[in-house]
Amino acid sequence: MNRRWLIPVLVTLAAPIAACGQPDAAADSRALRAPDSTASIDPERAVRRVVAVFGSRMQTVSLLVPDSLAASRLQEAYGTLVTPDLLSDWMARPTVAPGRRVSSPWPDRIEVQSVTASGADEYLVTGSLVYETSTSAQSVARAAARPVRLHVRRSGDGGWRISMYEQTPAIPDAS
Repeated sequence: MNRRWLIPVLVTLAAPIAACGQPDAAADSRALRAPDSTASIDPERAVRRVVAVFGSRMQTVSLLVPDSLAASRLQEAYGTLVTPDLLSDWMARPTVAPGRRVSSPWPDRIEVQSVTASGADEYLVTGSLVYETSTSAQSVARAAARPVRLHVRRSGDGGWRISMYEQTPAIPDAS
């Protein structure tokens, strides 16, 4: 049986599937800065959105790679979500940046508990960073949650960016 047609079909199907796990920075950036979006109407809702996107991106940032690769992954994942100063600090010192430090458990999301105005165009967000782990081939379960605090402020372009991220206590590295 001739199966030469199989390879082109598999290649055609693989590209869209591979793209599913990649963050869509352009779409997130548009949603966070669009003039008619919640960013200009409801600041608290916009702040929650920035934190949600940031939390979901953490699992895509492997900190198990060399620093030079980690820095580029930090830029790709967080570039539109954090202030330039915070991003610069993390890129210079990836060991202090949030991301995936072990294969399992991995950071999955941030569950926001409170959003409090802390000044003009600045909010303090408290919540929990939720870690998940695989329990079987088809199942994922909550493994841990760690308290987090973030400062989110309006940037010059009218969008919202994280200017401070703090997680305590850190999840221990698995050996």
